Amino acid sequence: MRATPEATHDIVLVGGGHTHALVLRRWGMAPLPAVRLTLINPGPTAPYSGMLPGHVAGHYPREALEIDLVRLARFAGARLILGHASTLDPDRREITVGERRIGYDIASIDIGVTSAMPDLPGFAEHAVPAKPLEGLARRWAAFLDTAAAGHAAPRAAVIGGGVAGLELSMAMAHALRARGCDA
Repeated sequence: MRATPEATHDIVLVGGGHTHALVLRRWGMAPLPAVRLTLINPGPTAPYSGMLPGHVAGHYPREALEIDLVRLARFAGARLILGHASTLDPDRREITVGERRIGYDIASIDIGVTSAMPDLPGFAEHAVPAKPLEGLARRWAAFLDTAAAGHAAPRAAVIGGGVAGLELSMAMAHALRARGCDA
């Protein structure tokens, strides 16, 4: 962490997603004087979901999706706190991580979304949410192996018709064709 002789402001970023990664990168190129930047994230890396379709299609290995937050925080001169933020107290301007209380003047939350749909009939038995990415990556690789071996129909469906859903659909079709399956 770069020394900030008299830090008078604390900016805390909760979550190491794409937006906060860009903030850290820009901060490293032009930090503000007298401001301490802190990143809170559960682990030392964060997956970049924008590359998920490329991974599903087989263009990138799973590891390529990871943003190295340790290296990025070091570049930015930011403090990195590994852990889950459990509470945010706007009156005290504190975020709790485990037993620690992290003070802030400005806080930004970038923790992503969950795509689990537990109330949708059949979802738990037949579907895999896109996030967290690790679960989808593991299940997709297993499905591709099973379909390529002829032990499962090479069919997949995507819930969601936005750009991300369309990209995943096309990536799945590409991966199935690349493995010799009729998609």
